[in-house]
Amino acid sequence: MVISEQVFCDFQAGRIQGFYREVYPSLLTYAARCLGDSYSYMAEDCVQESVFKAYNSSRDFVSPHQLKNYLYVCIHNDAVSLLRKHHSRQNYLREQSDYEEDVHRSIIEQETIDLLYEAISRLPDDLHTIFVLSFEQGLKNAEVGERMQISESAVKKKKMKMIQLLRDHFAGNEKVLLLIAIMASAS
Repeated sequence: MVISEQVFCDFQAGRIQGFYREVYPSLLTYAARCLGDSYSYMAEDCVQESVFKAYNSSRDFVSPHQLKNYLYVCIHNDAVSLLRKHHSRQNYLREQSDYEEDVHRSIIEQETIDLLYEAISRLPDDLHTIFVLSFEQGLKNAEVGERMQISESAVKKKKMKMIQLLRDHFAGNEKVLLLIAIMASAS
């Protein structure tokens, strides 16, 4: 790109038609190359911003060469800035999407657990006690039997009854049934 002395003088005087006719197309090409194929649609924004900065500082330039270098540096910096903003926005949106997905998942999990505990609280007293001792306190069947003054085999039967009642209550709700299956395998 060559900026003629006439275009340079006109640019400093505020007459920019010649600049746009002779220099602007080369600046657009340069900006598009800086931005790459994926973001070349933003080339005009980079060039316009750089030309505006140069125009506001036009009295400071002493030669067409200095103006050309200034424009190249500005366009390059603006392109890098736009790419950084775009990438950081994309990363932020991706992180937000992951975060929202995690939040939704944890809410669903908590509501599922709440449903399960609500159903457990409605179990007959002896089955509720077995749940508390076995699953919340982690006692073995023999220890639960000792505390409840029943045999270990009675504890196993009551656990099976409790699990069956919960399965019946949540028939069709796969998430809760999965939790119940995990409980059953732990018993």
